[in-house]
Amino acid sequence: MKSKEEILARLKEVVEGVSLGSRKASSISDSDMLITGLGLDSLDYASVLLGMEQWLGIHIREEGVNWREIQSVSQLADFLRNEQGR
Repeated sequence: MKSKEEILARLKEVVEGVSLGSRKASSISDSDMLITGLGLDSLDYASVLLGMEQWLGIHIREEGVNWREIQSVSQLADFLRNEQGR
């Protein structure tokens, strides 16, 4: 199981890739908001989730997930860490 720190580091790298380098991983903070702060749109967000699912070897079942509660980089990392154990 990956630690939160490992997930955060990889998540920031994936965001950098999805943004085509306009957002450098080193400039992304844990408290940055994914949509309003980093400027990700829904397709970018889906691409980030897919990249993280592949890296973690998990499949996120979207039913029952309140995506409105997962807005920051840190909140998404917590969610992904919890999904590893399911």
